[in-house]
Amino acid sequence: MYQQPPFYRELRDLDGNLHLNTPAQQSIHLLTGTDWIFKAWDRPFKLTAEAYYKFLNNLIPYEIDNVRIRYLSGEKAKGYATGIDFKINGEFVPGLESWASLSFMKTEEDIVGDYYYRYLNKKGETIIPGYTSDAVAVDSVKVNPGYIPRPTDQRVTFSLFFQDHLPNNPTVKVHLNLLYGSALPFGPPDSPKYLQTMRIPPYRRVDIGFSKQIIGEEATYKPKNRLRHIKSLWVSAEVFNLFQISNTVSYLWISDVTNRKYAVPNYLTPRQLNLRLIAKF
Repeated sequence: MYQQPPFYRELRDLDGNLHLNTPAQQSIHLLTGTDWIFKAWDRPFKLTAEAYYKFLNNLIPYEIDNVRIRYLSGEKAKGYATGIDFKINGEFVPGLESWASLSFMKTEEDIVGDYYYRYLNKKGETIIPGYTSDAVAVDSVKVNPGYIPRPTDQRVTFSLFFQDHLPNNPTVKVHLNLLYGSALPFGPPDSPKYLQTMRIPPYRRVDIGFSKQIIGEEATYKPKNRLRHIKSLWVSAEVFNLFQISNTVSYLWISDVTNRKYAVPNYLTPRQLNLRLIAKF
């Protein structure tokens, strides 16, 4: 159980006013886990599993505008986070460690005192500006949004890192890295939090790398050779985002003449090549 006093940015609302009476955020964290060390193919492996639940009180809600965090100081929320994590690592290939992890997580919050009205026309249809033909309101319904996803509510994440080498030649290695993260919440800028429950596309990436050992620890040199101080030297080439998947990081919003907003995605960097030289002295 812990309390976290607010930082300056959490005390300042969107208009620049300071809320100095903001209480510390509180969390009660319950966790249980287990480790299982076993052998397969006469090699060691380790499986780790953890399940957790967090009770969250006095939360300061926040929203993400592009890549900037904006705190909604002056508002208070309660929430929770719960999930389960699995990870296995070991020598799937003799002498080279690889691992895989899988996580499930859900986190939501309920802003105290928030509500909105849903306006209806004479046909009982909910009026959506710029979309509903009959926009004359004859009735309204008060709605309490209740629990809504927090900005970090990513339900599923998976990662895999696998290494291998050429048969009978451990100085040439290859590694494969897979990443997957399910959709995160987002919404229009300057909109109430209950509208920020749409989801961006999932994050997907595949990396591949090749390494070659130029100098090994068993190498010997003459006393005057300048390379004698180098214990090992590796050169590697990696391709990030091998399949050049367009992963969305945020959205730009544009409005039409009826003030209806449209989201235009911003994408992360596409395929990249990375070269590395690693030396140990």
